[in-house]
Amino acid sequence: MKKKIINKRYEELIKIIDKHNLLYHTHDSPEISDDEYDKLYLELKNLEKNNPLITKEYSPTQRVGSSLSDSFEKRNHTHPMLSLSNAASQDEFDEFYSKISTKIKNNNFELFAEPKFDGLAVNISFENGKFTTATTRGDGFVGEDVTHNVKTIKTLPLNINMSFLPHKFDLRGEIFIDKKDFKAINTKLKQAKEKQYSNPRNLAAGSIRQLDPSIACSRNLKLFIHGISNYSSFEKFKTHSDLMAHLSTLGFPINRYSKIMTSLKDCYDYFLYMSDMRDSIPYEIDGLVYRLNDFNKYDSLGSTSKSPKWAIAYKFKSLEALTKIKSVTYQVGRTGTITPVAELNPVNIGGVIVSRATLHNFSEISNKDININDYVYVKRAGDVIPDIDRVELKKRQNIKKIIPPKKCPSCSRELKRENNQIALKCINNKKCIPQIEGSIIHFISRKGMNIIGIGNKIIKELIEKKLIKRTADIYQLGEDDFNRLERVGAKSIKNYLSSIGASKKVSFHKFIYSLGIKEVGESSSKSLAIEFKTIDEFIQCTLDKLVDIGDVGPIVAENIISYLNDIDNIDNINDLLQSGVQIIYSQNIKNDKSVVITGIFENYSREELKNSLESIGYNVTNNVTKKTKLLICGGKPGSKLTKARDFEIKIIYEKELAKLLSESR
Repeated sequence: MKKKIINKRYEELIKIIDKHNLLYHTHDSPEISDDEYDKLYLELKNLEKNNPLITKEYSPTQRVGSSLSDSFEKRNHTHPMLSLSNAASQDEFDEFYSKISTKIKNNNFELFAEPKFDGLAVNISFENGKFTTATTRGDGFVGEDVTHNVKTIKTLPLNINMSFLPHKFDLRGEIFIDKKDFKAINTKLKQAKEKQYSNPRNLAAGSIRQLDPSIACSRNLKLFIHGISNYSSFEKFKTHSDLMAHLSTLGFPINRYSKIMTSLKDCYDYFLYMSDMRDSIPYEIDGLVYRLNDFNKYDSLGSTSKSPKWAIAYKFKSLEALTKIKSVTYQVGRTGTITPVAELNPVNIGGVIVSRATLHNFSEISNKDININDYVYVKRAGDVIPDIDRVELKKRQNIKKIIPPKKCPSCSRELKRENNQIALKCINNKKCIPQIEGSIIHFISRKGMNIIGIGNKIIKELIEKKLIKRTADIYQLGEDDFNRLERVGAKSIKNYLSSIGASKKVSFHKFIYSLGIKEVGESSSKSLAIEFKTIDEFIQCTLDKLVDIGDVGPIVAENIISYLNDIDNIDNINDLLQSGVQIIYSQNIKNDKSVVITGIFENYSREELKNSLESIGYNVTNNVTKKTKLLICGGKPGSKLTKARDFEIKIIYEKELAKLLSESR
């Protein structure tokens, strides 16, 4: 191969590999398979091996260098790395916004907003288009030289096009690690009986400060660029948003959630939106950063000795808190599964007092090394049941091991172990009280029969007074039965009976869901309702038939067969039908309209989009299979997009949704 051709191919390979590193590690949207990537990387290595003089310092193969000596050198920042002032409440953010409004004539300005990443701040220097050094924030004036470790981050371009950029410049960014990578690394550390990291931020910081760059490289660290050190040197750009957009075109990882605000209402709407999104984002964020978008207005606002006056960090309410486990109790679910529950010293998490948290099962207790009297970090997200994230080992003392019960806490029957002894289940042939409660509460839920107004307390009292013992009994209730309950008036009774009557007309998939078959959720219920034309056909189904249905699979199929082989369950279904329950078999939803939703959408909530699609006849399922006809793709789609492409399934993006949703049935 001629030298000119070799050089051209070499530079081409570097650009291609850098591009795919960015797509894979930052946007979670790979365009090629791992095998294809490996072939490109191997070709690059072979070119360098066979032509040693061609190797450039910005090649992806050069990201991991030799170990540093025994410490990190100190380096002065050319421009101080100031921290941001924090707004912990709406009043504090109002004050920030008001001060900017007062300073700027005509009250005409934009704010640039983006997530506040919970990682390690870093200054990254470029000269003549080439990456030169990286320095930690330190005290804001002097930081540590971590060039070798930052160079291992695959999404950082090492060589860029210099158009519109100064000869020398510094970028400001945040190094972080994804939640899934954090969990995987801690699992390996635990298996090796080594100390685990308490949170992703500490892991990212610890990785950057490793003396051996190969360790940092193995941690799959990621980076977002969110600013620059000296705004006046970027003369070609008037706004922060324009500069970030340009840096993105050069290959720098810029966060996709950034947005321009033109009013105080925009700021609050974005804050609420990102608060809701927070738990679904694959990395930790702890708030939002709002900054004035116009560089020309920075000087008029100025800075304090610690922070600029043109930017602020608006922090989310904490979704985790430290508290103590007082004891452990056990709940019996509607399928008989025993769930251990931690009884906690009450603690405020995001404005809600939490006194209990699920421990899931005994495998979870073992993996997280949880004991009675341990201090633990409890997490809460929206309406999700609080969950214990980790133990604070520094505060451990006088702990007591959590011993699995041998008998059901409700009926005192022997318990059996399931799933390789990680779960316990009540083997009582007749359902115990908590199971009956759980199954009936599930039956009347919104996704099931949707019996509005009858709450859990009413159901529990009806069961306690032996007025109902299974779901079919609800349709036998009369005014006299409700009169036997405490503090229930005539108006409430009338509403209860009306709601029960209204629920008798129900779509097939809701009826299937309401039965409470183990692991048969909303999506699989819809798939079953499509596959079987009537309830009788469903009752007569076979295991082989079920396994072939999308969103079912072998385990769920076995659960369905087990449920249908129980004569009590069949009697209950028959009694429901004889009580006047009328199943509506939809003629609008067909197998050729199976759709999967993936990713994050700016203008639709997942529930809203699902309901809209179902209203025009689509069957929304969770898993991409060869039978899937359409993939609705938002931002950060992940593996479902790759699978859809492999199956050559039609893909529709958010900008095309309006047209799709305007279809008639």
